[in-house]
Amino acid sequence: MMFRLEILPAIVNFKFKCDTREAHVFSLFSFVAHLSHFWLTQGGAGCMMAGMKIPPYWVTEKRDGCDGFVWRLRGVSYRSLSEARARLEERFHLRSEFAALRGVDDAAVNAHRARLRALDELSENEYSALLLEPMVDKVDEDNIITRNRYGVQVLNSTTLCFVDVDDFPLSLGDRLKGLFGNKISPEEKLLQALRALCASDDLLGARLYRTHNGWRVMLTGRGLAPDSERMHQICRSLHADQLYESLCSRQQCWRARLTPKPYRVGVTGYPCPVDSESASSLQAQEWIQRYESACRGKSVCRLVDAVGCRMQSDLIELHDRMTGAFVPDAELV
Repeated sequence: MMFRLEILPAIVNFKFKCDTREAHVFSLFSFVAHLSHFWLTQGGAGCMMAGMKIPPYWVTEKRDGCDGFVWRLRGVSYRSLSEARARLEERFHLRSEFAALRGVDDAAVNAHRARLRALDELSENEYSALLLEPMVDKVDEDNIITRNRYGVQVLNSTTLCFVDVDDFPLSLGDRLKGLFGNKISPEEKLLQALRALCASDDLLGARLYRTHNGWRVMLTGRGLAPDSERMHQICRSLHADQLYESLCSRQQCWRARLTPKPYRVGVTGYPCPVDSESASSLQAQEWIQRYESACRGKSVCRLVDAVGCRMQSDLIELHDRMTGAFVPDAELV
């Protein structure tokens, strides 16, 4: 089965509760306009939509290359593990052939890259990075929970936008006001920025969560594709973590950690799988049991406030439940 999640930013699987009838009418016209644009520019032109890729079968390996360096190899498949292993061998063969060439030009380099992309079942127009992580749960076609390389469960979503903010700087004016009793915290300043952002768009909703070292912002609205210019502008206005923004753009989805970081609950040494099969090994299952036991009573984030167009969905409820967003006095880890 092929787990391909494709993005159509205008179609968001959430029930918006806006205060005005005009907002509902505008939402309907916006939906029709975006849908028409999709069929004309994507379907009619024969281009593929961007979408995050989570192959169900994959294998990774390190080998000594003929150039004296250690090569990180992978093979992926949407059909079987044996096909994934065969593609790893083919990737090694292609890289060995290319490394032996002398005086290659740009055309040869581009041809080599195209052959490697074909092994990953990526077309020339696709720029999504592969997510080689074991799947824990498929919420729906646009939202999948995986386990990352250090054992944490992560929500990968193309419908629910997340922004990581490590620090929200105060202006010089804010600091001067603080000297005269009008002190404002970075969290209050961030909340003001979110209110201003939502005030500029009646269909934009935001939820602010406090995390161990900063904040998590959840957004829903129009045109919030991970690699869109509007999304980049929002990230800059919120002083978002640039590495996180870049990863989301490459992977064509937003990622939100749902469970605590293992070292913060005293559990380390996750046996990171080298292929999709070893993800369910006895060693991995034993580690997961110890980890989940250590996570009890801990939270990943806590809801601070919700502003703008109110959001309601089963996915938001799942996020809040798994992260412990409403667990009182729980330690944020």
